[in-house]
Formats: sequence, C-alpha cells, structure tokens
Amino acid sequence: MSLTVEDGTVVPSADSFLSLVDARALAINYGINLPVDDLEAEVTLRNGYLLLLTEERNLQGSRVSAEQTGIFPRKDVLQNCFDVASDVIPADIKMAQLYAADAINSGATTNNVDDGQSLKSYSIDGVISETYQDGSSESTNANIQGVDNQLFPFTKAGLSAANCGGIGGFGQLNANNFGYLP
Repeated sequence: MSLTVEDGTVVPSADSFLSLVDARALAINYGINLPVDDLEAEVTLRNGYLLLLTEERNLQGSRVSAEQTGIFPRKDVLQNCFDVASDVIPADIKMAQLYAADAINSGATTNNVDDGQSLKSYSIDGVISETYQDGSSESTNANIQGVDNQLFPFTKAGLSAANCGGIGGFGQLNANNFGYLP
C-alpha cells in the first residue's frame, strides 16, 4: 500500500511527509539508507513518521487540526526567527523523517517494552556516571542525532536559542509558548 503524504492540508490518514520517490532522491543526495524493497522502504518511512511523534512535546506552537496524524502542519511556529506557514511541511521536517527511517533501517527500535530502569548509583565527580541494577534495561527510545538536529529550529529550546528578540510575541520566555500553566 503506497504512502499517504501529508502536504500541509491535513490529508486524512497521512502516514508520511515524503513520497517514496522523494525519499529515495533525498536519501541518495545525503547518503541515507532505505531498504531496497519498496514495501519495506514504505514501512520504514511510516515508522519514521510515527517516531517523530515522540518529539512533539518539545515543538513550538500547536497542530492546526485535531484530525492530523503527524507533528506538522503547525501554527505559531518560528524557524530561525521566521514564521513557518501553517499549511506547509518544512524541508527540515521531511529530513527528520528520513533520518528516523535511516536509524530504524539500521536497527534502532521503536516499539520496545520498557521493563523499568532501576538506577543503582549516580555520581557527579567531575563526570556524570550512572549504574543500573542487574536485570534493568536502558531507555527504549532511540536518540537519533539527525532527527534532533533537523527538529531543533522548531523546538521551544531552538526558539529560545535563536534570540528572535520578541518578534511577533515569540522569542521570549513566557507561559504560552513554553507549556507552563499560569
């Protein structure tokens, strides 16, 4: 079944920001690996799309519709101090999905069961050190640097780091754009 691409118009049942053709072209340009088999590549891209949902809590603004399936489109978002139209999917979001798909294709897991991390010891003697109890596991969420880098300009932390000087009410620490309740 082919991908249903979100183009910024809140496409019903969207499961990707990229078509397979576009994803393959970008993958070639950036040296990113997708499965050779089209069906496997589409499944990997869908999983990359879903993985981005774990980062939504860090993003600026809000979804434009309760019916949308992905993290974009969004309203009230700045990217490097410039407004992002609420009816587009920025290229960096598409790249984040592609990096997520690459990590999944390379073995990153997205659906592990967390059997609970049990911290045994924690130290800060110049260097942080954590030791977990026997039988305990590490975190189940993969941290994918390419995804983090692509999403950063759209995050609340990225907005703060951009130092936009309060353009349009953005760029200032306040209760509305940083998720704090009054």
